[in-house]
Amino acid sequence: AAALSFPLVGGAQPRSVKVGILHPVTGALAFSGQQCREGALIAIEDINKAGIRSLGGAKLDVMLGDAQSTPQAGTAEIEKMNEAGCSAVVGAFASAICLATTQAAAKYNLPHVVDVGVADQIVQRGLKNPFRFGPGYTECARIAVNNLHVLNTVAGRPAKTVMIIHEESLFGTGTA
Repeated sequence: AAALSFPLVGGAQPRSVKVGILHPVTGALAFSGQQCREGALIAIEDINKAGIRSLGGAKLDVMLGDAQSTPQAGTAEIEKMNEAGCSAVVGAFASAICLATTQAAAKYNLPHVVDVGVADQIVQRGLKNPFRFGPGYTECARIAVNNLHVLNTVAGRPAKTVMIIHEESLFGTGTA
């Protein structure tokens, strides 16, 4: 009994929790992806300073992934993260990448926390593993239109026409 309890008495460290941080840090979305990665790393540093109380002070062990600004590369990174034993994934910034990576993570029942992707389909298609920090584009658009109405009313209703300009991505067309 003494031999079995020695690691607890001897102050053994709790095992770390491996988490994947996945963003497009190369390619067309690299600037924004790098900003997301930096934010995630700052949050992880803060978490690790305190330790995860519910896990006996465990720390997060980070595996970084680069979605290379494409859904296909993001999906390949999910495969690597799963093989490496990640317990969860945070990322992948762009809605199109998040749509693909959450689907890939679902094959392994790997929790995927979406940090930015706003396409409603990411969390509304029946998968059990995706979670999102903020609202989707339907809610964002609803709030924007309500606020536009308030501004127009306060200004005496000068606006009679609205123009929607957007880019042709999942984010752009969905928001429009």
